[in-house]
Order: sequence, then C-alpha cells, then structure tokens
Amino acid sequence: KVNLKSAEVSDLNVRLQEKVLVITAFKEQLDKLKGNATYKQLFDSIKSSRIQSKEQCDDLINKVNLKSVEVVDLNASLQEKVLVITTLKEQLKGKAVLTKAISLNPIDLALLQVDVVPLVPKLRKNRTAHIDYIRHTQEEAATLRELVESERLLSPLNTSLAYA
Repeated sequence: KVNLKSAEVSDLNVRLQEKVLVITAFKEQLDKLKGNATYKQLFDSIKSSRIQSKEQCDDLINKVNLKSVEVVDLNASLQEKVLVITTLKEQLKGKAVLTKAISLNPIDLALLQVDVVPLVPKLRKNRTAHIDYIRHTQEEAATLRELVESERLLSPLNTSLAYA
C-alpha cells in the first residue's frame, strides 16, 4: 500500500505541476492583455492630441490666410494714399497730375493663400510621398519668394521687405 500511495502521490504531483503550468501561462496572457490595454490607452491619447494639434494647425493657417488678405487690402489702401499725397504735392508745385490710381502689379489673392499640408504619419517612411511633399513645399516657397521680390520692386523703400 505504501508503494501505491507514493505512486499516487507522484501522479498527483505531476498533475498538479501541469495545472500550475497552465495557470502561469494564463497569468502571462492576462498580463500581456493588460499591457495591450495600456498601449491602447496611450495610442488613443496620442491620437486625440494629434487631432487637436491638427485642428490648431488648421486654425493658424486660416488666420495666416486672413491676415495676408488684410495686408493686401492695407497695402492697396496705402498705395492709394501715397498716390493722393504725391498728387497733392505735385499740385502744390504746379505740375501735371494723374487723376486715376494706377496699380503697377496686381497680386492674385490665390497666390497669397498658404497651402501647408503636413505629411500623413503613415507615409513618413514612404520615399516617393516624402519627395512629393518636399517638392510641393519648395514650390510654395518659390511662390512666396516671387511675391516678395515683386513687392520689393514695387516699393523699394519698404524696409520690412528687406528682411523677408
């Protein structure tokens, strides 16, 4: 009977060890799932902050576009006032005076719209998308340079354009 009991005990120990292994495997899986929930929470918080920053970026771009339109309007108004002042000076001197305001180089308002679109995160490692993004940004920069150069030619005394 003693040998039989020791065999039963060893058999029970083997079964117990198998159950312990199964329980530890389940515990490891549970820990992994808890860790994945943490990663999901981090991902969700990053996603929400990305959406907020994109909205802020869009708002800033809209504000820049509105300010650029305001600047164009103010420059047109300033040009008219300068023309009026010069005509009054010429009248005081007794010289011939232009009666109509002449715009030297009208600027298309569509050129002043800044089109900055951030690169989608999943395309950041895509070489062709990155090259297209850089090319688009360079074209926008070239357009802005042309605008500044044309304004420098129109008003060489404007010192704010010297640093643009």
